[in-house]
Amino acid sequence: MKKTLLLAGVASLFAFNAQALDVKPYVGVDYVYSKADLVSDDFDDQWNAYAVSVGTKLNKNFGVEAFYQETDDAEKSIAVPALSSVAKTEASYKAYGVDFIGYLPVDCNEKLELLGSVGLAQYDVESKTRLGALSESSDEDGLGLRFGAGAQYNFNEHLAARAMIRYSDIDVEGVDKVVDLTAGVRYTF
Repeated sequence: MKKTLLLAGVASLFAFNAQALDVKPYVGVDYVYSKADLVSDDFDDQWNAYAVSVGTKLNKNFGVEAFYQETDDAEKSIAVPALSSVAKTEASYKAYGVDFIGYLPVDCNEKLELLGSVGLAQYDVESKTRLGALSESSDEDGLGLRFGAGAQYNFNEHLAARAMIRYSDIDVEGVDKVVDLTAGVRYTF
């Protein structure tokens, strides 16, 4: 009997906390334009990317979101006059991590919200240089602290459009920072 009462009490506590948080899980897809501050001018510093995310809005002002982002291969050709040749470089990166998001409704219907975020991401930067038959590759990875600001428009309780700008200070050799401009949609369950 005591175990039953204890389990009932614990279940009630979890139910109460779940109602207090008003958890609203969602999935998202974004187009991302990335620009990096690179140490070397030998590589293109702009990428197109996609990002997918899963998250939950814990209440009307706070949420957490996990993401995965992958860029295309940015290619660049560099003249090498001493060899009368052209070197070709390409670079790309993948990132995954978590963002903590603050929501600030700006209208009484809560259709439009201003967003602020802070997060942590793991970056994997791959680069390759080809000169004729010679080829050199590099694969560097490191952590990055991300800060973001943006806006979200909620069409209804399930569908929203979001635009954000994010600044990432990353610990990867050859890359100082990355700035992402994102636009996408969120579907809330």
